[in-house]
Amino acid sequence: MKILERINPTNTGSYNRPIAHALGLSAAVVYAALISKQVYYEQHNKLDEEGFFYSTIADLQESTTLTKRQQKDAIKVLIDKGLIKRKRCGMPAKRYFRVLDDTELIDDLLKQGEAIMNELNPIAQKCENVTSCSDKIVQQEVTNCNIKLAQNVPYTINHNINKSKENNPNLSIHGSADVIDMMDNSAEIVYVEERENYLELIRENIEYDCFEEKEQDTVDELVEIMLDVVCSSKSVIGVHGEDLPHEVVKSRYLKLNHEHIEYVLLSLKRNTSDVKNIRAYLITTLYNAPTTKDAFFTALVNHDMCGSA
Repeated sequence: MKILERINPTNTGSYNRPIAHALGLSAAVVYAALISKQVYYEQHNKLDEEGFFYSTIADLQESTTLTKRQQKDAIKVLIDKGLIKRKRCGMPAKRYFRVLDDTELIDDLLKQGEAIMNELNPIAQKCENVTSCSDKIVQQEVTNCNIKLAQNVPYTINHNINKSKENNPNLSIHGSADVIDMMDNSAEIVYVEERENYLELIRENIEYDCFEEKEQDTVDELVEIMLDVVCSSKSVIGVHGEDLPHEVVKSRYLKLNHEHIEYVLLSLKRNTSDVKNIRAYLITTLYNAPTTKDAFFTALVNHDMCGSA
């Protein structure tokens, strides 16, 4: 087919249709991309000791076209279904994935997807031979695609455009423009990815999901302030009227946990003074939380005990 010369088969992704029906299209696309990447890294002995490989938001977006939010939702589905595992390592934290080799789970999902397909297309139920043949063709296409993808270098944002054009002179103008645009905005993408990585790290550190719903708005404000400080390009950060090195403040913020945030929330509730610059107040309170938390709760307990005596 002549259209394949324009599309370029080596840059064409694929996914398993029954899996897409069982999980959703985005999850199926991400799943196929992660399988391909894991195969590549495994073949080149680049998996870590636990079998994980590294993939950035930009890397996966280049592979799947899915945005940061779409990736997050799809990855959550895959984790919840027990298909993949994810971890964060390094400073800043980077996300690593491992596809779990659970054939029984895949068989169950394939059956679920095929059942949905049969419900959507009753005619297919009466044409078992045709359906069986079609399924085999689809499976073969997916297998071939995964092998091709595994043989190529995993998608990254820093493509060699000239080399791509030499290998494929028929590369579409639209495709070239997309790559060039991504490279022109690489600095912005790196910054956005850095904030996303730190945001997830901060939320994990403070056990964000454990806060009550009525506290979520205030916690979100605190997280946003922490994120701004951690990702700040300034060399110094103002804390309680003093300029402290950014790295010192950043290190302190990245060590805050659930109890520290609870302390800050309680401090806000008990504070009766007029705070003119609430942002500066919170930056200072967050920074001092590790050193003042214990003394604060001790004084609070002593006060309550004296009041009840």
